[in-house]
Amino acid sequence: MLLTRKELRTITESLKIRLPAELEKELLAAYGNPVTDDDGHVFEYTEQDIFEQVRKRLHPYMKNL
Repeated sequence: MLLTRKELRTITESLKIRLPAELEKELLAAYGNPVTDDDGHVFEYTEQDIFEQVRKRLHPYMKNL
């Protein structure tokens, strides 16, 4: 699974936060593109992997509510 702008907005809306455009670009670049391991195999993130990693990155913004 790859992170899309629509899915990222769904996550941020459910958490009721707004994130800076720069962070949005970073998250989409990190999780919106296929990843290859050292052997050249394509690795796909699961929906849970993406949600947990995005949630960790958004945690500082949740504290300001």
